[in-house]
Amino acid sequence: SPDGRTIVFEKGASGNLLSDRYNEAPGIYRVAASGGAMTKVSDDGGSPHFGADNDRIYMQVREDDETKLVSVDLNGEARRVHATGELFTDLQISPDGRHLAFRDNYGAYVMPVTPGPQEIGGGKSGTATPVVKASDGGAAYLGWAGPSAISWTLGPTLYSAKIADMIPSLPAKPDEKQPKTFEPPKTGADLSIAATADKPQGVTVIRNARIITMQGANGGVIENGHIVIRGARIAAVGEGDAAYPSGARIIDAAGKTITPGFIDAHAHGPQGEDDIIPERNWSAIAHLALGVTTVHDPSNAAAEFFPAAELQRAGKIIAPRLFSTGEVVYGAKSPGFFAEIESYDDALAHVRRLKAQGARSIKNYNQPRRDQRQQVVAAAKAENMTVVAEGASLFTQDMTLIADGNSTLEHNIPQARLYEDVRQFFSQSGTAYTPTLVVTYGGLSGDPYWRYATDVWTHPILSRHVPPHILQPNSVRRTKAPEEDFADQYSAREAKALADRGVMVSIGAHGQEEGLGSHWEMWSFVRGGMTPLEALKAATVTPATALGYVKDIGTIEEGKLADLVILNANPLDDIGNTDEIDMVALGGRLYDAETMNEIGGRMRRKYYWE
Repeated sequence: SPDGRTIVFEKGASGNLLSDRYNEAPGIYRVAASGGAMTKVSDDGGSPHFGADNDRIYMQVREDDETKLVSVDLNGEARRVHATGELFTDLQISPDGRHLAFRDNYGAYVMPVTPGPQEIGGGKSGTATPVVKASDGGAAYLGWAGPSAISWTLGPTLYSAKIADMIPSLPAKPDEKQPKTFEPPKTGADLSIAATADKPQGVTVIRNARIITMQGANGGVIENGHIVIRGARIAAVGEGDAAYPSGARIIDAAGKTITPGFIDAHAHGPQGEDDIIPERNWSAIAHLALGVTTVHDPSNAAAEFFPAAELQRAGKIIAPRLFSTGEVVYGAKSPGFFAEIESYDDALAHVRRLKAQGARSIKNYNQPRRDQRQQVVAAAKAENMTVVAEGASLFTQDMTLIADGNSTLEHNIPQARLYEDVRQFFSQSGTAYTPTLVVTYGGLSGDPYWRYATDVWTHPILSRHVPPHILQPNSVRRTKAPEEDFADQYSAREAKALADRGVMVSIGAHGQEEGLGSHWEMWSFVRGGMTPLEALKAATVTPATALGYVKDIGTIEEGKLADLVILNANPLDDIGNTDEIDMVALGGRLYDAETMNEIGGRMRRKYYWE
């Protein structure tokens, strides 16, 4: 509060990534700054804060398809509505109560508010009072720097703007031909810091293993070979035994099969909650334990995903390599998500916003007009970024997404069978394909099939890393249907036909079951006619190539990162062996799959339910 005597805060409920121990009675609370019991102010609302008065609490609510800035007294009563709008969000009243800062279409804006209880229309298109865009492009972490200026960030850069420059309090001078117009700041303070990437020391030699290198059409299988790892990268791969320095760690892998780490090209999964990045993310660890060493998430919160990715690179958390588009470039009018595109420049601004936050790819997500989707493609390519397109379960739209040069098409084309015209067209486009068989359009998908066909909740690795109260309800009671009603096999059959024509077809587990979903994808591809080797390619070298990572991962060869899956059985004999995992290597660090303790290194700390 302005007098420093009261703190107001929001108490949230965990989404299961963090412990639910503190989930009771979420809402808006106040507490004396000197300590004592906290008092509940409201059951709903978010972003609570004070304005000019010590006895009124402002908050943001969503009611009647509108976002509203409301205020209440310290007991949650005497409610007033100050501003309403369809699409604006992150509403914050200034410390003097005279201006409202907000985000709309990902940009930062400011507008005056009228004194008293009257309600005004807000948002970037508001007309009740002047609305000024403060940011040149996107904005995050919007806040007030006292009553006279606002600040925001874009990536590692902190920007600020003075209210007096945006909304002059005095009229223009009579001799001025045109009033001065505000120009958003082009530069700001660099808040970036440097961190050392995690890299183990020493040499590890894995001997006596069958190695599926994924080099060449036949998979480059070495029946009895060795892999020498120096630091984070592979120093040598070959047949028989290897020369190695004294002091090297030796792993005898007799009877085991080694593949490159699996790459989930369409992964979803939580990396944080309310901008909190957990030290032990059970979802990420479960993915890694099941051999998924790299994920590409085509829809996640930039404020959570990219910090988690940086923590992973620095070795501060255990997780696969993390890549994402951040928020999708979304065409639907949803507050906080809508990305308005009416020109190439609009598309370029959204692409640059996401790139600044850490994205290497862009999700082209259901912009309603084809020219809008084309502008996203052009902008992404201008910024040298991969652009992955959301398949909308609409055949004609999928064809335009392929024709317009998107890097990949995500989700299956909904038709049960593709004919020669589509096969020829797709194969000549250069667009890759991630059919996400676990959530197939056109019938029951791979997710319910594999829950029906296997006892998921008893899986020896998965059950160690997923909370029982989450794993069991999703798996014990299952959908049962005739075999022919499960459509994943038909989508897999058509994906196989496209792969035979040269289309790059990848696994994409959609976050359906942590880590195990990637195996379901491979198994469903084989249900549709792929050989086990072809399915393994769809999980390794193909997504690495399609997403631009193949320089470092996707195959087992000298110079690449040591991302490996060490299996107890040969997946070339039976694709169902892919989850028979003994150990996983990520950047040269070896982990026991069941415990996720590092071999010869750190012990995994306990999960919240253990």
